[in-house]
Amino acid sequence: MEIIRIVYCDLRRCESCCANQWCPRMQPPLSLLSVVNQIFGTLIVNLIALAHGITLGWVSPSLEYLRSNETHLVGGPMTVEETSWLGASLCIGGMIGVTLYGYLADLIGKRRAMQIIAIPHVAFWLCVIFGKSVLQLCIGRVLAGIAGGGILRIVPLFVADIADSRIRGMLGSLLPVCLNLGTVLAFILGSIVSFRTLPLIVLVLPALFTLAIAFLPETPPCLLRAYRSEKAEQSLMFYRGVRGHFAKSECFRHELQQLKDGIELETTASDAALSWKDFTTKPARQGLLMGMFLMLLNQSSGSMALITYASSIFELSNPPSTTTVGVLPASISSIVLATIQLLGTIISLALVDRVGRKLLLIVSCFGMTIGYLTLAGYVHFLLPTGSSPSDNAVFDAVPSITSRLLPICSLSFSILLASIGLLTVPFIVMAEVLPAKIRNVGSTICTTIVALSAFAVLKVFPVLLDSIGLAGTMAGVAVVCLVGATVVILFLPETHGMSLVPIAAEVEQNSERNRTEGV
Repeated sequence: MEIIRIVYCDLRRCESCCANQWCPRMQPPLSLLSVVNQIFGTLIVNLIALAHGITLGWVSPSLEYLRSNETHLVGGPMTVEETSWLGASLCIGGMIGVTLYGYLADLIGKRRAMQIIAIPHVAFWLCVIFGKSVLQLCIGRVLAGIAGGGILRIVPLFVADIADSRIRGMLGSLLPVCLNLGTVLAFILGSIVSFRTLPLIVLVLPALFTLAIAFLPETPPCLLRAYRSEKAEQSLMFYRGVRGHFAKSECFRHELQQLKDGIELETTASDAALSWKDFTTKPARQGLLMGMFLMLLNQSSGSMALITYASSIFELSNPPSTTTVGVLPASISSIVLATIQLLGTIISLALVDRVGRKLLLIVSCFGMTIGYLTLAGYVHFLLPTGSSPSDNAVFDAVPSITSRLLPICSLSFSILLASIGLLTVPFIVMAEVLPAKIRNVGSTICTTIVALSAFAVLKVFPVLLDSIGLAGTMAGVAVVCLVGATVVILFLPETHGMSLVPIAAEVEQNSERNRTEGV
């Protein structure tokens, strides 16, 4: 209730300060019931996002059991190859889920499509409970990916449809926060409960989601597209806190009419149909290329792999038990890392509209490079192999507090900088650099690039750790981040504070200027 009180008071304060002068934000005050209903609806749909966050973090604490001799798998402990498939199979489902649930949202509405998300999500946990082979677990991960693709496709659209413009940003920010909070919960629960017990606890969340969403009305735009105007008006009344017909304000009637006019324009505009020529214009080509690059950089920087294989990375960065004592356990280090990621996401949401997108991306890329190279140098030059006394002598010369905390500090620094910029900002910039007409199709292409690159990175990462070691792998992703920073500096315009129309033109101008300078 405290967050509702703060939001409500802030809105009233803005309206009172603008009472004696014109202000673009000046509107009739939001009622407390309206704020409550919008926050209520947003929290309900993000219950499934919280549950999916737990599936994202499930791999890391589970690998210790699945790769041990105590595993229940019929084939024995998982190999490196099987581990890579377990991590990467989620992304196969993600590519399916984005397309499938985008189609279902248009066909049956966003609320009903979200109800169906619970089916593959629950199926994943049933595979964990009853699965006895790596194949069955991988099938479960594909199903979890389908659910995740649906969440990323529908939840932001649902929230945007029901939220008032004055609190839309705050409500929309709950999705990444819930995903990261779920990852933290997965690491904590995975370290204190058994492999079989964890799914039984988590299944409470999709059950609550399925029950609660049944009481939410469909979004007004979806109902208008289905030619159900009366239901659309009732839905808008619920989300705007209008108790009855006589309580409708002029602002409410104006918003409803705007929605109707917008839906009508979508279906009757002479240029509504999308053609190949729309993708051949310079702004479209440049915007789409930049969006695809940022999505590729989002995953190839290795940040998602760090969270997925956190326990394995910390085990490799810990010295042999015979050389030192007091090293942080891998499970505790993983929890710290996931918590830092959550903190970084919250910081990013606070900074992105104040500092600017380009600066955050540059700082993020350079910061991750420093963190990765620090860990690579530590592992290569200081970490003992335990094979000879001379190896241990170098490590013993380093203060014990440094030997214990350098791996967790360097990776925490990297994941904090990744969360502030590279994990969140590309999705904002993508929508801004794409021309309006190709934005929906372009965003689908870019989202598919995210899933493909995530699959490749998660599949290759364990193999790289086993073949070239932790130091080589960290040095490789550091180079990727450095290249990404260079491209952002040279080609990406600053989109903060600009309307969407001139952004595409500036993308083109940047490209032309760098091409001319190259000549």
